[in-house]
Amino acid sequence: MAVSSYTENDKTLWQAYVNLRSPTSKKRIQKRVKGFKTEAEARREERRLIADCVKLIDREDSKGILWGDLVHFWYAEVQAGYLSKVTPRSAEGYISILRTRTKAWNDTPVSDLTRVHGRELFLKLEREGMPKSYQKKVKSIVGMVIDWAYDAKKISKDFESPILGIHIPKGEERPPEILTLEEIKKLLHAAKLVDHSWYPIWSFAVLTGMRSGELQALTWDQIDLEKRTIMVSKSYDPNTGTEGSTKGRYWRTVPINSSLYDLIIEIKSKGILSSGHVLPRSKEWENGDQAVSLKTFMQSIKMRPVKFHTLRACFATQMLANGVAAAVVMKIGGWKKMATMDIYLRLGGVDTKDATNCLEFMPQDISFGDNVVQLSGRRT
Repeated sequence: MAVSSYTENDKTLWQAYVNLRSPTSKKRIQKRVKGFKTEAEARREERRLIADCVKLIDREDSKGILWGDLVHFWYAEVQAGYLSKVTPRSAEGYISILRTRTKAWNDTPVSDLTRVHGRELFLKLEREGMPKSYQKKVKSIVGMVIDWAYDAKKISKDFESPILGIHIPKGEERPPEILTLEEIKKLLHAAKLVDHSWYPIWSFAVLTGMRSGELQALTWDQIDLEKRTIMVSKSYDPNTGTEGSTKGRYWRTVPINSSLYDLIIEIKSKGILSSGHVLPRSKEWENGDQAVSLKTFMQSIKMRPVKFHTLRACFATQMLANGVAAAVVMKIGGWKKMATMDIYLRLGGVDTKDATNCLEFMPQDISFGDNVVQLSGRRT
Protein backbone atom coordinates (compact mmCIF):
# COMPACT_ATOMS: atom_id res chain seq x y z
CA MET A 1 0.00 0.00 0.00
CA ALA A 2 1.24 3.48 -0.79
CA VAL A 3 0.23 7.07 -1.37
CA SER A 4 2.57 9.07 -3.56
CA SER A 5 2.74 12.24 -5.58
CA TYR A 6 3.53 12.64 -9.26
CA THR A 7 3.69 15.49 -11.77
CA GLU A 8 1.33 15.85 -14.67
CA ASN A 9 1.08 18.95 -16.88
CA ASP A 10 3.26 20.85 -14.42
CA LYS A 11 0.81 20.03 -11.61
CA THR A 12 1.43 17.94 -8.50
CA LEU A 13 -1.17 15.20 -8.11
CA TRP A 14 -1.58 12.24 -5.78
CA GLN A 15 -2.27 8.56 -6.28
CA ALA A 16 -3.29 5.63 -4.10
CA TYR A 17 -1.86 2.12 -4.76
CA VAL A 18 -2.84 -1.13 -3.02
CA ASN A 19 -1.15 -4.53 -3.45
CA LEU A 20 -2.61 -7.39 -1.38
CA ARG A 21 -1.88 -11.13 -1.51
CA SER A 22 -3.91 -13.89 0.08
CA PRO A 23 -1.95 -16.01 2.59
CA THR A 24 -4.18 -18.97 1.67
CA SER A 25 -4.55 -19.06 -2.10
CA LYS A 26 -1.61 -16.72 -2.86
CA LYS A 27 -4.03 -14.75 -5.02
CA ARG A 28 -2.67 -11.24 -5.65
CA ILE A 29 -4.90 -8.19 -6.17
CA GLN A 30 -3.51 -4.81 -7.24
CA LYS A 31 -5.42 -1.54 -7.62
CA ARG A 32 -4.24 1.99 -8.44
CA VAL A 33 -6.26 5.21 -8.59
CA LYS A 34 -4.69 8.50 -9.75
CA GLY A 35 -5.67 12.17 -10.08
CA PHE A 36 -6.20 13.34 -6.51
CA LYS A 37 -5.47 17.00 -5.79
CA THR A 38 -4.49 16.46 -2.15
CA GLU A 39 -2.74 13.79 -0.12
CA ALA A 40 -5.74 13.53 2.21
CA GLU A 41 -8.00 12.53 -0.69
CA ALA A 42 -5.49 9.89 -1.76
CA ARG A 43 -5.35 8.53 1.80
CA ARG A 44 -9.13 8.15 1.94
CA GLU A 45 -9.09 6.34 -1.40
CA GLU A 46 -6.33 4.07 -0.17
CA ARG A 47 -8.48 2.95 2.77
CA ARG A 48 -11.40 2.28 0.45
CA LEU A 49 -9.21 0.28 -1.95
CA ILE A 50 -7.84 -1.83 0.91
CA ALA A 51 -11.39 -2.68 2.03
CA ASP A 52 -12.39 -3.63 -1.53
CA CYS A 53 -9.31 -5.79 -2.04
CA VAL A 54 -9.83 -7.63 1.25
CA LYS A 55 -13.41 -8.44 0.19
CA LEU A 56 -12.22 -9.75 -3.18
CA ILE A 57 -9.57 -11.93 -1.57
CA ASP A 58 -12.03 -13.32 0.96
CA ARG A 59 -14.42 -14.10 -1.88
CA GLU A 60 -11.71 -15.90 -3.89
CA ASP A 61 -10.46 -17.83 -0.84
CA SER A 62 -13.96 -19.01 -0.03
CA LYS A 63 -14.19 -20.60 -3.47
CA GLY A 64 -11.18 -22.76 -2.75
CA ILE A 65 -8.71 -24.48 -5.03
CA LEU A 66 -8.84 -24.24 -8.84
CA TRP A 67 -9.38 -27.45 -10.83
CA GLY A 68 -6.05 -27.08 -12.64
CA ASP A 69 -4.21 -26.78 -9.31
CA LEU A 70 -6.09 -29.77 -7.90
CA VAL A 71 -5.01 -31.94 -10.85
CA HIS A 72 -1.42 -30.72 -10.41
CA PHE A 73 -1.39 -31.62 -6.71
CA TRP A 74 -2.93 -35.05 -7.39
CA TYR A 75 -0.28 -35.81 -10.02
CA ALA A 76 2.49 -34.70 -7.65
CA GLU A 77 1.17 -37.11 -5.01
CA VAL A 78 1.24 -39.97 -7.53
CA GLN A 79 4.78 -39.15 -8.64
CA ALA A 80 5.91 -39.04 -5.04
CA GLY A 81 4.58 -42.57 -4.56
CA TYR A 82 1.90 -41.65 -2.02
CA LEU A 83 -0.95 -43.16 -4.05
CA SER A 84 0.04 -46.81 -4.33
CA LYS A 85 -3.10 -47.76 -6.25
CA VAL A 86 -1.97 -45.65 -9.21
CA THR A 87 1.30 -46.64 -10.87
CA PRO A 88 3.50 -43.90 -12.38
CA ARG A 89 2.95 -45.46 -15.81
CA SER A 90 -0.82 -45.32 -15.48
CA ALA A 91 -0.60 -41.79 -14.11
CA GLU A 92 1.13 -40.62 -17.29
CA GLY A 93 -1.88 -41.69 -19.30
CA TYR A 94 -4.34 -40.28 -16.78
CA ILE A 95 -2.70 -36.85 -16.59
CA SER A 96 -2.62 -36.64 -20.38
CA ILE A 97 -6.37 -37.28 -20.50
CA LEU A 98 -7.07 -34.78 -17.71
CA ARG A 99 -5.00 -32.05 -19.34
CA THR A 100 -6.69 -32.61 -22.68
CA ARG A 101 -10.29 -33.28 -21.70
CA THR A 102 -10.75 -31.03 -18.64
CA LYS A 103 -8.58 -28.13 -19.81
CA ALA A 104 -11.63 -25.83 -19.88
CA TRP A 105 -12.06 -26.36 -16.13
CA ASN A 106 -8.50 -25.39 -15.14
CA ASP A 107 -9.24 -21.80 -14.05
CA THR A 108 -12.54 -22.69 -12.39
CA PRO A 109 -12.68 -23.14 -8.61
CA VAL A 110 -13.58 -26.77 -7.90
CA SER A 111 -16.49 -25.59 -5.75
CA ASP A 112 -17.96 -23.85 -8.82
CA LEU A 113 -17.97 -27.01 -10.93
CA THR A 114 -21.48 -28.36 -11.39
CA ARG A 115 -23.23 -31.12 -13.31
CA VAL A 116 -23.56 -28.65 -16.18
CA HIS A 117 -19.78 -28.82 -16.57
CA GLY A 118 -19.93 -32.61 -16.43
CA ARG A 119 -22.66 -32.87 -19.05
CA GLU A 120 -20.82 -30.46 -21.35
CA LEU A 121 -17.68 -32.57 -21.04
CA PHE A 122 -19.36 -35.81 -22.09
CA LEU A 123 -21.52 -34.19 -24.76
CA LYS A 124 -18.29 -32.93 -26.31
CA LEU A 125 -16.78 -36.43 -26.18
CA GLU A 126 -19.94 -37.81 -27.79
CA ARG A 127 -19.81 -35.20 -30.59
CA GLU A 128 -16.19 -36.13 -31.24
CA GLY A 129 -17.21 -39.75 -31.67
CA MET A 130 -15.26 -41.01 -28.66
CA PRO A 131 -16.25 -44.63 -27.84
CA LYS A 132 -18.23 -45.38 -24.70
CA SER A 133 -15.26 -47.19 -23.19
CA TYR A 134 -13.16 -44.02 -23.51
CA GLN A 135 -15.92 -41.88 -22.04
CA LYS A 136 -16.13 -44.22 -19.06
CA LYS A 137 -12.38 -43.99 -18.64
CA VAL A 138 -12.53 -40.19 -18.56
CA LYS A 139 -15.31 -40.35 -15.97
CA SER A 140 -13.33 -42.79 -13.86
CA ILE A 141 -10.20 -40.61 -13.90
CA VAL A 142 -12.10 -37.44 -12.97
CA GLY A 143 -13.79 -39.37 -10.17
CA MET A 144 -10.42 -40.65 -8.97
CA VAL A 145 -9.05 -37.12 -8.61
CA ILE A 146 -12.17 -35.90 -6.79
CA ASP A 147 -12.12 -38.88 -4.39
CA TRP A 148 -8.50 -38.09 -3.58
CA ALA A 149 -9.39 -34.42 -3.04
CA TYR A 150 -12.06 -35.43 -0.50
CA ASP A 151 -9.59 -37.61 1.40
CA ALA A 152 -6.85 -34.96 1.24
CA LYS A 153 -9.32 -32.32 2.50
CA LYS A 154 -8.69 -30.20 -0.58
CA ILE A 155 -12.44 -29.83 -1.07
CA SER A 156 -15.44 -29.85 1.23
CA LYS A 157 -17.40 -33.05 1.85
CA ASP A 158 -20.50 -31.04 0.89
CA PHE A 159 -19.20 -30.60 -2.65
CA GLU A 160 -21.15 -32.51 -5.30
CA SER A 161 -19.03 -33.98 -8.05
CA PRO A 162 -19.72 -32.61 -11.57
CA ILE A 163 -19.88 -36.19 -12.85
CA LEU A 164 -22.37 -37.34 -10.19
CA GLY A 165 -25.42 -38.91 -11.80
CA ILE A 166 -23.95 -38.94 -15.32
CA HIS A 167 -24.75 -42.30 -16.88
CA ILE A 168 -22.77 -43.58 -19.84
CA PRO A 169 -24.63 -46.46 -21.51
CA LYS A 170 -22.71 -49.54 -22.51
CA GLY A 171 -21.52 -49.25 -26.07
CA GLU A 172 -21.43 -51.95 -28.70
CA GLU A 173 -18.78 -54.53 -27.89
CA ARG A 174 -16.43 -54.97 -30.80
CA PRO A 175 -14.17 -58.00 -31.06
CA PRO A 176 -10.52 -57.03 -30.57
CA GLU A 177 -8.24 -57.34 -33.57
CA ILE A 178 -6.45 -60.66 -33.86
CA LEU A 179 -4.39 -62.57 -36.41
CA THR A 180 -5.07 -66.13 -37.51
CA LEU A 181 -2.31 -68.73 -37.43
CA GLU A 182 -1.79 -68.35 -41.18
CA GLU A 183 -1.58 -64.56 -40.87
CA ILE A 184 1.01 -64.84 -38.10
CA LYS A 185 3.08 -67.18 -40.28
CA LYS A 186 2.77 -64.84 -43.27
CA LEU A 187 3.88 -61.81 -41.24
CA LEU A 188 6.93 -63.48 -39.72
CA HIS A 189 7.92 -65.27 -42.95
CA ALA A 190 7.80 -62.01 -44.93
CA ALA A 191 9.74 -60.12 -42.24
CA LYS A 192 12.45 -62.78 -42.11
CA LEU A 193 12.66 -62.89 -45.90
CA VAL A 194 13.65 -59.21 -46.08
CA ASP A 195 15.69 -59.39 -42.86
CA HIS A 196 13.50 -56.70 -41.29
CA SER A 197 15.05 -55.10 -38.19
CA TRP A 198 11.83 -55.71 -36.24
CA TYR A 199 11.60 -59.40 -37.16
CA PRO A 200 13.20 -60.70 -33.92
CA ILE A 201 11.01 -58.35 -31.83
CA TRP A 202 7.75 -59.39 -33.51
CA SER A 203 8.74 -63.05 -33.22
CA PHE A 204 9.59 -62.69 -29.54
CA ALA A 205 6.22 -61.00 -28.93
CA VAL A 206 4.24 -63.83 -30.52
CA LEU A 207 6.33 -66.60 -28.94
CA THR A 208 6.37 -65.21 -25.40
CA GLY A 209 3.35 -62.95 -24.99
CA MET A 210 5.64 -60.32 -23.46
CA ARG A 211 4.58 -56.69 -23.53
CA SER A 212 6.48 -54.13 -25.59
CA GLY A 213 8.17 -52.58 -22.54
CA GLU A 214 9.14 -56.02 -21.21
CA LEU A 215 10.72 -56.96 -24.53
CA GLN A 216 12.58 -53.67 -24.66
CA ALA A 217 14.02 -54.17 -21.18
CA LEU A 218 14.96 -57.83 -21.79
CA THR A 219 18.65 -58.54 -21.09
CA TRP A 220 20.74 -61.67 -21.57
CA ASP A 221 20.95 -62.39 -17.86
CA GLN A 222 17.18 -62.99 -17.88
CA ILE A 223 17.51 -65.85 -20.35
CA ASP A 224 18.47 -69.34 -19.14
CA LEU A 225 19.04 -71.50 -22.21
CA GLU A 226 19.91 -74.53 -20.08
CA LYS A 227 16.57 -74.47 -18.29
CA ARG A 228 14.90 -72.96 -21.35
CA THR A 229 13.18 -70.16 -19.44
CA ILE A 230 13.00 -66.37 -19.53
CA MET A 231 12.67 -64.42 -16.31
CA VAL A 232 10.37 -61.45 -17.00
CA SER A 233 11.03 -59.00 -14.18
CA LYS A 234 11.34 -55.49 -15.64
CA SER A 235 9.84 -53.17 -18.22
CA TYR A 236 10.84 -50.02 -20.11
CA ASP A 237 8.62 -46.95 -19.82
CA PRO A 238 8.84 -44.67 -22.89
CA ASN A 239 7.16 -41.84 -20.97
CA THR A 240 9.99 -41.58 -18.46
CA GLY A 241 12.77 -43.28 -20.43
CA THR A 242 13.49 -45.56 -17.47
CA GLU A 243 13.22 -49.24 -16.62
CA GLY A 244 11.08 -50.41 -13.73
CA SER A 245 8.88 -53.30 -12.65
CA THR A 246 6.42 -55.06 -14.93
CA LYS A 247 2.85 -53.81 -15.27
CA GLY A 248 1.65 -56.39 -12.75
CA ARG A 249 4.57 -55.52 -10.44
CA TYR A 250 5.71 -59.13 -10.09
CA TRP A 251 8.15 -61.39 -11.92
CA ARG A 252 7.20 -64.44 -13.94
CA THR A 253 8.87 -67.09 -16.12
CA VAL A 254 8.17 -67.81 -19.76
CA PRO A 255 9.18 -71.21 -21.21
CA ILE A 256 11.38 -71.24 -24.31
CA ASN A 257 10.10 -73.56 -27.04
CA SER A 258 12.22 -74.85 -29.94
CA SER A 259 11.30 -71.97 -32.28
CA LEU A 260 12.21 -69.35 -29.69
CA TYR A 261 15.39 -71.23 -28.81
CA ASP A 262 16.51 -71.16 -32.45
CA LEU A 263 15.67 -67.45 -32.67
CA ILE A 264 17.74 -66.67 -29.58
CA ILE A 265 20.71 -68.60 -30.97
CA GLU A 266 20.32 -66.72 -34.28
CA ILE A 267 20.29 -63.35 -32.49
CA LYS A 268 23.42 -64.32 -30.57
CA SER A 269 25.21 -65.42 -33.72
CA LYS A 270 24.45 -62.12 -35.45
CA GLY A 271 25.68 -60.14 -32.47
CA ILE A 272 22.61 -57.90 -32.30
CA LEU A 273 23.58 -56.60 -28.87
CA SER A 274 23.12 -53.23 -27.21
CA SER A 275 24.09 -52.60 -23.59
CA GLY A 276 23.34 -56.20 -22.69
CA HIS A 277 19.87 -56.07 -24.23
CA VAL A 278 18.65 -59.02 -26.25
CA LEU A 279 16.65 -57.23 -28.92
CA PRO A 280 17.80 -54.48 -31.32
CA ARG A 281 17.13 -50.90 -30.21
CA SER A 282 15.59 -48.07 -32.20
CA LYS A 283 14.56 -44.46 -31.59
CA GLU A 284 11.06 -45.33 -32.72
CA TRP A 285 10.75 -48.01 -30.06
CA GLU A 286 12.19 -45.77 -27.35
CA ASN A 287 9.51 -43.17 -28.16
CA GLY A 288 6.74 -45.74 -27.78
CA ASP A 289 5.93 -45.83 -31.51
CA GLN A 290 6.34 -49.58 -31.94
CA ALA A 291 3.00 -49.84 -33.76
CA VAL A 292 4.19 -47.63 -36.65
CA SER A 293 6.71 -50.05 -38.15
CA LEU A 294 4.38 -53.01 -37.74
CA LYS A 295 1.46 -51.30 -39.46
CA THR A 296 3.65 -49.95 -42.27
CA PHE A 297 5.17 -53.37 -42.97
CA MET A 298 1.82 -55.18 -42.85
CA GLN A 299 0.37 -52.73 -45.35
CA SER A 300 3.36 -53.29 -47.63
CA ILE A 301 2.64 -57.05 -47.76
CA LYS A 302 -1.11 -56.50 -48.27
CA MET A 303 -2.13 -57.48 -44.74
CA ARG A 304 -4.62 -55.61 -42.60
CA PRO A 305 -2.56 -53.65 -40.06
CA VAL A 306 -2.84 -54.35 -36.34
CA LYS A 307 -1.43 -52.82 -33.16
CA PHE A 308 1.78 -54.13 -31.65
CA HIS A 309 -0.17 -55.27 -28.58
CA THR A 310 -2.18 -57.58 -30.85
CA LEU A 311 0.86 -59.87 -31.07
CA ARG A 312 0.45 -60.52 -27.34
CA ALA A 313 -3.21 -61.38 -27.92
CA CYS A 314 -2.15 -63.77 -30.70
CA PHE A 315 0.09 -65.57 -28.22
CA ALA A 316 -2.86 -66.06 -25.86
CA THR A 317 -5.39 -67.21 -28.47
CA GLN A 318 -2.98 -69.69 -30.07
CA MET A 319 -2.05 -71.16 -26.68
CA LEU A 320 -5.70 -71.51 -25.70
CA ALA A 321 -6.66 -72.96 -29.08
CA ASN A 322 -4.03 -75.66 -28.62
CA GLY A 323 -5.45 -76.80 -25.30
CA VAL A 324 -3.31 -74.90 -22.81
CA ALA A 325 -5.36 -74.13 -19.70
CA ALA A 326 -6.41 -70.51 -19.27
CA ALA A 327 -4.79 -70.37 -15.81
CA VAL A 328 -1.44 -71.41 -17.30
CA VAL A 329 -1.69 -68.85 -20.11
CA MET A 330 -2.44 -66.14 -17.55
CA LYS A 331 0.56 -67.19 -15.45
CA ILE A 332 2.96 -67.13 -18.40
CA GLY A 333 1.65 -63.89 -19.90
CA GLY A 334 1.20 -62.01 -16.65
CA TRP A 335 -2.55 -61.47 -16.96
CA LYS A 336 -4.41 -60.86 -13.70
CA LYS A 337 -8.02 -60.64 -14.87
CA MET A 338 -9.97 -63.68 -16.02
CA ALA A 339 -12.20 -61.28 -17.96
CA THR A 340 -9.31 -60.75 -20.40
CA MET A 341 -8.92 -64.50 -20.85
CA ASP A 342 -12.65 -64.81 -21.49
CA ILE A 343 -12.23 -62.48 -24.47
CA TYR A 344 -9.38 -64.59 -25.86
CA LEU A 345 -11.35 -67.79 -25.23
CA ARG A 346 -14.21 -66.37 -27.29
CA LEU A 347 -11.85 -65.19 -30.02
CA GLY A 348 -10.33 -68.65 -30.32
CA GLY A 349 -13.70 -70.39 -30.01
CA VAL A 350 -12.07 -72.58 -27.37
CA ASP A 351 -14.94 -72.71 -24.89
CA THR A 352 -17.46 -73.63 -27.62
CA LYS A 353 -15.28 -75.96 -29.70
CA ASP A 354 -17.15 -79.09 -30.93
CA ALA A 355 -20.16 -78.08 -28.85
CA THR A 356 -22.54 -78.54 -31.81
CA ASN A 357 -21.30 -82.02 -32.77
CA CYS A 358 -24.21 -83.57 -30.87
CA LEU A 359 -26.75 -81.93 -33.18
CA GLU A 360 -26.89 -84.75 -35.74
CA PHE A 361 -30.61 -84.92 -36.47
CA MET A 362 -30.67 -83.94 -40.17
CA PRO A 363 -32.14 -86.68 -42.40
CA GLN A 364 -29.80 -88.28 -44.93
CA ASP A 365 -32.52 -88.43 -47.61
CA ILE A 366 -35.10 -85.77 -48.42
CA SER A 367 -38.09 -86.96 -50.50
CA PHE A 368 -39.99 -84.67 -52.88
CA GLY A 369 -42.67 -86.99 -54.18
CA ASP A 370 -41.05 -89.39 -56.65
CA ASN A 371 -37.67 -87.68 -56.37
CA VAL A 372 -35.27 -88.52 -53.57
CA VAL A 373 -32.27 -86.32 -52.97
CA GLN A 374 -29.34 -87.51 -50.86
CA LEU A 375 -27.36 -84.80 -49.08
CA SER A 376 -24.19 -86.80 -49.54
CA GLY A 377 -24.30 -86.05 -53.25
CA ARG A 378 -25.44 -89.48 -54.57
CA ARG A 379 -28.62 -89.53 -56.65
CA THR A 380 -31.23 -92.29 -56.97
